[in-house]
Amino acid sequence: MGDDVLITCDKPAMTTTEPAEPSSIGSAAMTYEEGDEAGMAPAEAADNDSGDDFTYGRRLRRARLAKQWSQLQLAHRMREVGAQHRGAATLHSLLIMISKWENDRKHPNQYSLHLIAAALEIDVTSLGLPVDHDFVF
Repeated sequence: MGDDVLITCDKPAMTTTEPAEPSSIGSAAMTYEEGDEAGMAPAEAADNDSGDDFTYGRRLRRARLAKQWSQLQLAHRMREVGAQHRGAATLHSLLIMISKWENDRKHPNQYSLHLIAAALEIDVTSLGLPVDHDFVF
């Protein structure tokens, strides 16, 4: 009895690099190419970089990353620029707000919007939010 168990347990597990036959139940057959992991499409096909449909947060994040700045570096720069105007919040609160802005959980007021644009040295309208043209920064 013990020998029978050893014989069935000693069989090596199936190791094959061939993909399983596609099932016709529920979906179309997927094609597999070299380097294709889990049937995922290439990154360039999934990422649309047209810029027209970016949210405010994504535009802000891209502008910050174009400068190769962390959120902390942006907060420091906002404090520097804010000191020349009406002042700015603490670094801690700026970090929280930058995170909320980039994740589209909050939108900045007009002062913060102009402060962000001045800190990043970009045009206010490029951030994609409505700009009050009567606002004086």
